[in-house]
Amino acid sequence: MKLKRIGHVALRTIDEARSRAFYRDVLGFDVSEQDPDHGGTFMTLGDNFHTIDVFPTPDVDKAQKPATGQVGLFHIAFEVAEYGDLKGAYKTLIDHNVDISHCTDHVSQRSIYFADPDGNRLEIYFEVPDALKRYEVEGRGDNDVTLQTTKSGEPLPAWLDEDWPGSVQTQAAAAKAHA
Repeated sequence: MKLKRIGHVALRTIDEARSRAFYRDVLGFDVSEQDPDHGGTFMTLGDNFHTIDVFPTPDVDKAQKPATGQVGLFHIAFEVAEYGDLKGAYKTLIDHNVDISHCTDHVSQRSIYFADPDGNRLEIYFEVPDALKRYEVEGRGDNDVTLQTTKSGEPLPAWLDEDWPGSVQTQAAAAKAHA
């Protein structure tokens, strides 16, 4: 078997309209279809028909929010194309009063962690160019470093303005120039 990619993630939600608004207005998804027959909203980032589907939970009174330590989904991660895009993502989250739980430098990527309105953990990250090739032999190591977070009204963290990963970008530019 050879799978192509993860096609979509379907989430049960307490309030479908609230979740639809969060994924649309905060994270930038477009609604590709609202399908009452299937009971949900299909949402896309533009490169396929749907990436996230939100469905109302059948019994709101008995529904349980995701809990730390439960078996199952740990988080959903969304990658940005450029390191500078992390700053825009961070600012958008702050502007929409989304609580950022933490940010981490994972050596191969930098990540912003937060939750959707139902408590599903989410991540937005930038991965260093050629991370798979770079770390398949040496490994990325477990040298995670916690990055500063701020709240609404406070200055954005300085790490968002760094030339990161400066050495990787410089090396890639130098290798390209010599090729």
